[in-house]
Amino acid sequence: MTADGGRVRPQDLLQVTAHRPGGAPGAELLEVSGEVDLFSARVLEEALTAATGREPALLVIDLTGVSFLASVGMTVLLKAHRDAGSTTRFRVVAPERSTVGRALELTGLTEALGVVATRAAAGLSTAD
Repeated sequence: MTADGGRVRPQDLLQVTAHRPGGAPGAELLEVSGEVDLFSARVLEEALTAATGREPALLVIDLTGVSFLASVGMTVLLKAHRDAGSTTRFRVVAPERSTVGRALELTGLTEALGVVATRAAAGLSTAD
């Protein structure tokens, strides 16, 4: 519940914004911010399902703005990676020293998900 008596919605905890970066033709960027937990994971899942359905050549999920990533969020990322298939390069941006980067490293998912530290390392220019 919020201070004014309203109910908290999943999109209050997690925001996902899709972009088509100008410097990378055929690329799609999902900027994710907030907390990915059992309550909000479907917001991320819906955005990833829509993005993979568009079959971009490169799909970059930027988790720099994520402060918490529960195991359900990792499962959503793995499913999206599988759904992207072999025609889409799948990259997850999570700085190494961040909470999310460390969680992905500890679970052994950095290689499986194509985790990199920056957007540039993912194949996007610094202007994207």
